[in-house]
Amino acid sequence: MSKTKDTIPKILTGPRDTRRFGRALIIDIAAPQLGLVVERGSSLPRASVVVTTCAREIIPLSKEGIKVESIIVTGSTVDPTEHPDLREITENLRALRDKWFSRAKLLVLTRTRDMSSYELRATLAMYSAVHLEFDWGTAKMWTACTGVKGTEFAKFVDDCHHFDHLVLETSLFRAPEDNTAATEVKALGEKIETIKPQEVVVLCHTGSLTGKDGAKSATKSQRDKIVETLAEATGLSVHPEEFEEIGSA
Repeated sequence: MSKTKDTIPKILTGPRDTRRFGRALIIDIAAPQLGLVVERGSSLPRASVVVTTCAREIIPLSKEGIKVESIIVTGSTVDPTEHPDLREITENLRALRDKWFSRAKLLVLTRTRDMSSYELRATLAMYSAVHLEFDWGTAKMWTACTGVKGTEFAKFVDDCHHFDHLVLETSLFRAPEDNTAATEVKALGEKIETIKPQEVVVLCHTGSLTGKDGAKSATKSQRDKIVETLAEATGLSVHPEEFEEIGSA
């Protein structure tokens, strides 16, 4: 049976209250659509669909005096960075934010493993903050969790240091890989020092292991101890958080 209009995933949801981002609008730029997609065989909505949909909902909310503290870009079927129209979408969303919710932060949540593109980095620079999954201290752990060749890890770390508004979201897990071991935590601290993010958020979550058999997160006591270790080692803002589902690929 084909999908009806009512069952097509929504591009924009909210505003809803979140613990970390306040009252937020969530924009899923990868919400599967039946028509007006980026190319034949794809379900990704065109930039025009995303922007028009958001404008139709954002403008009335602003006129009604609804409070919005964050506008968050996510991707349910692919990472936001993989959308071919990300730059056009971002430019238009920033314009909508500036005009209708000027005090709101425009954020993007990404699990990308490749920051090598200058165009991508320039696009991400338009956001108030880029929240990036980063769970690994060593190339071995990176490969075990992501499947990406270990030789790519050092380049990824180097490319991440171009941002001054990067928030690393580090999930701690014990199985089937263990990134809580002392050697791994030490290596993670060294990578964080290289990247120099705005802050590091540490979660008890399976992160880049999510979906793998036997995936098991660390305990809160382990998390809190590692937070102290990383903060002392890097001198940066490192703090614990409870995992909160916002939207991801």
